[in-house]
Order: sequence, then C-alpha cells, then structure tokens
Amino acid sequence: MHYQIQGDQVLFTLSSTYGKLYLKGTFTNWKLDEGFRFERCGNEYQLKKNVNEVNKIGNSGFIEYVIWSEEAQAAVEIDNVQDGYCFNNQSNGGLNHLLFLEKPSECQLKEISEASKHSFFIKNQKTHFSSDYQLANFRSVDGGDLKPGWLYRSYHPVTPSRANHSVLKVIEPVRQATAMALTEQHRISSVINLSDSEEVLARSMPSAPESYYQRCWQKGNVHSVPMAYETVYFMSDRNEALNDDELGFEDGIRRLIAVVARHSGPYLVHCRLGSDRTGVTCAFLQLLMGASKQEIADNYLKTNQLGIGEYRSFRLLERALQAAIGKDCFSNGDEKVKAYLKRLNIPEELMTQAKANLSGKMC
Repeated sequence: MHYQIQGDQVLFTLSSTYGKLYLKGTFTNWKLDEGFRFERCGNEYQLKKNVNEVNKIGNSGFIEYVIWSEEAQAAVEIDNVQDGYCFNNQSNGGLNHLLFLEKPSECQLKEISEASKHSFFIKNQKTHFSSDYQLANFRSVDGGDLKPGWLYRSYHPVTPSRANHSVLKVIEPVRQATAMALTEQHRISSVINLSDSEEVLARSMPSAPESYYQRCWQKGNVHSVPMAYETVYFMSDRNEALNDDELGFEDGIRRLIAVVARHSGPYLVHCRLGSDRTGVTCAFLQLLMGASKQEIADNYLKTNQLGIGEYRSFRLLERALQAAIGKDCFSNGDEKVKAYLKRLNIPEELMTQAKANLSGKMC
C-alpha cells in the first residue's frame, strides 16, 4: 500500500518519479481536482487529506482511486498489488486501488477479490441467462407485508443503457423487448420511472413505438420520480438534487409514497439498469413493509447476475439507507421508516394508504 492512516488524516506517498500526479477516485467523481494534486517532497511525491475528504465508496463497497499522471494521461501502474486491495475499473477494464480506513480481514480480502473477478464477466447472448427474468433484471420485490407478485423492479423497458457498448449492444434490444414483455405479462398497473423527468417522457413517448408501456403512459400510469445515482447513494441524508430536472432524495421519497398511495398495483419500479436508483427505492419500500435485512440484501444483489461488467456491493445500499433513516434502520425498519416519513411531513393517512396498497389490502 502507498498510503498510511494517521489519525483523521490519510498520507499518500510515492517514491518514484512520475511527473505531475493527481489522486483521482470515487471522492472526486473520477475527475481531476487541483485539491488532490501530489506535491514533490525530496525524492517523493506526497498528498495528505482528511479522512472525510476521501470517504466515499464505489461500486465495490470501498473507497476506490487511481494515481493519475497528467503527462501520460493515464493511471500510473503500480506493481505487486495484492488480491483484495484492488477492484475492477468498470469503465476501462483496468484496476482501481482500494483505500481501507480499517485493516481488512483475510475473509474480506477474499470476498473483494472474487467480486472483482466476477465484475469483469459479461453476458451478451440470451443463452447466457437462466431466464427471461434474469436477462431483463426483472423480479418481484418481496418481504414483510408486501403482497407477493405485487411490486416488481426491472431494467428500463423502453430506453437502452448500453446501446453503444461494443459487446453489449447486440443483447440490448433483446433485453428491452424482454423487459417490455414481462411488464405486459404481469399486467403492471402503475410504473414508477426513476430516470426520466415528466418533460422527457412528454417529448419521447408520443413518438415511441406502440407498446404496453406507451399505453400505460397515455393513461397517466407512468409516474416520474427522477433521481440520480449520486442522489440515492451519497445524498440520501438531505434534499438536494444533483441536476435541475431531478428531485432531491427527500422530495423523491415524498413523491414515491404519494404515487403508491394514490395508485393501484401491480407496481413496477425502474431506472436505467434497474440496479441503483431502483435498488435503493425498492429497499426503502421493503423496509416500510417490515422486510428483513437479509431479504433486502438478497433482492438487491441479484442485479450482479445481469452480466454487464459491473458489480454492486450491499455496502452501497446499506450506507444510503443508514444515512437517510438512521444507523439502526434494519432493526424494526417499518417503525424507523414511519418516523422518517413523519419527519418529511408526510400525512399519516398517506402512509397508511401506501402500506395498504403495497400489501394488496387497499383501504
């Protein structure tokens, strides 16, 4: 490792000569930041940052970073990185370093290594999937008092996410068609769209090919609750939208509860991949309905079977829910969520109706 934890500081040190170097990672949104430039100290390059400035985890569930050379316009390769101390870079197939604020166990390092290897795996043919449900990332969300087969989640049935991907672009239309077919097969009544604003839907849906989804939209049954990846994972403790046409987390939850309370199931929740925004939102509804931590984790982690060369750690979801609801949100989660909704000034009758609708016992 080329860093040391010194109290509430992290000191990065490189002994070789590389030229102008930056620390780039999850904490800079993978962008160059002058505040993360290394300084020359004798024969070494050093950078010291407060722990709070770097404590933002990536898809691995840990802090990820690279040492970036401005001269080479590439990450500096550092030899002899141990298994478990690096993770698949999902944009270029390389490896990111992991920063541990606490020493990882051997078991933890083994799990990270296996997850990283799995993350490289891509499925690009229908025969690679065990079912249409796995192909479309389409599944029922269960647990607690949720009515089985009443709340579903999926990949975006209309808009492709990997249309320009060199390997996945062939399977993408098949995935979209499969998600659409399953939406119709399960007679979805109310769609919660987490990726598209009402304005985007108003522009795109009239000219979209005729489909079950388009008919749902025409009937007013596709409900826009747009939130960003960054918002659900790292801004869930406040009400701040990442982009102008999106909602902050708290406003997103307000609209989510209103939609569920005022419209009937079966429900479908989706974003683009049906992984992150969908994962956090569905987990929130599972908690509201009294699902266990294990039920929530099992549902969330099924996305890793999608085979798109990306991986999601449960630590991401755990951090998001704890930041919003509280550290002990998985203990008596329904009561914790109810208290959270009260803090958002959501009327008691709206909460009651939302829970009744999700249980299939409409008031």
